[in-house]
Amino acid sequence: MKRKLQIITSVSAASLLVFSALAQETLNPKTDETASPRQHLTQARSERLNGAAKATGIIGMTVKNYQNERLGLVEDLAVDVESGRIVQVILSTGGFLGMGNTLTAVPPGALRHDAADKVLHLNASKAKLAAALKFDTSKWDKDTQSNRVTEVYGYYGEQPYFVADNDGYRNPSLEGTVASTLPRNMDGSINTEGARTLDKANNVEIAGNLEATNNWISTRNPDGTWTREYYSNERRANNAWSRLGYVQKASKLMGTPVKNLQDQKLGKVENLMVDVSAGRIVAVIISSGGYIGLGDELSAVPPTALRFNAQHDTLQLDASREMLASSPHFKARQWPDFSQPDYVGGVYRAYKVEPWFTTTSSN
Repeated sequence: MKRKLQIITSVSAASLLVFSALAQETLNPKTDETASPRQHLTQARSERLNGAAKATGIIGMTVKNYQNERLGLVEDLAVDVESGRIVQVILSTGGFLGMGNTLTAVPPGALRHDAADKVLHLNASKAKLAAALKFDTSKWDKDTQSNRVTEVYGYYGEQPYFVADNDGYRNPSLEGTVASTLPRNMDGSINTEGARTLDKANNVEIAGNLEATNNWISTRNPDGTWTREYYSNERRANNAWSRLGYVQKASKLMGTPVKNLQDQKLGKVENLMVDVSAGRIVAVIISSGGYIGLGDELSAVPPTALRFNAQHDTLQLDASREMLASSPHFKARQWPDFSQPDYVGGVYRAYKVEPWFTTTSSN
């Protein structure tokens, strides 16, 4: 009898160990050895809307680590409007009353926005932040190049959205199977005549004229020239990545004129709604009422519906004044909740742009 009891006890213990191991594996699923858990988390997080805040509210916000140590303030956001992305969050650390401060770039995915406490959390010690690459606004073009941005992301264990690996992330060395190189005219405008399309996968160059449309992604090369890549609406909508395009300060975008393709002024950029943790521009808010006869109304527009002109001093929207008037807009003192996926999804669909986040209507 004692022997039987020992056997039963042993089997029960073994079963308990197996069950515990299976439960642990369910709670902590295995990840591919070539990708860190943080990378998979970033990919999953980008499929939902985590929240939305005004860019003007994020700029100047306090940044702390999880030990509640103050690390600095948000100096500005480096954004790529055409891709709808926050490329980097520029932090100001050290100094006193703005004097002698140091600027450091941080990938947005490394930050968590605590809206209740009005603070951003960064999982880094003061020493780690102090040892990070410094950002120099006087060398903006250099410090926003793809290789530099990739280095910044790597320091915090993040994967840039414009870099892919075998799990669907973009690899800059592959560039993309179809890219178009468009020369510039002497006045700085882009010459679409005689442009060449290069199929890098098959090493084939296709000559011919290319029609300039709203479906271009512009990429700045190290020598100062620009490369533009075409995407169909369907392909753009289904990809969570795009190439690193024209990167601008969010603060500098405020007040930028917005015109349609007929060169009619539609308004100016009032603000940006951003989801910092997802690294996304949720919507561009345009002060449009005075131009479309709606008084103090503001219009919400998907960022990827906008394109810079050749001089990068004006944003273009393929919409008439009548279309803008019939699309989502609101009173300047009655902002809607841009954290609601269904509302923002309606904004996107009004401009025939598929939301990057999950909405009830897309399920």
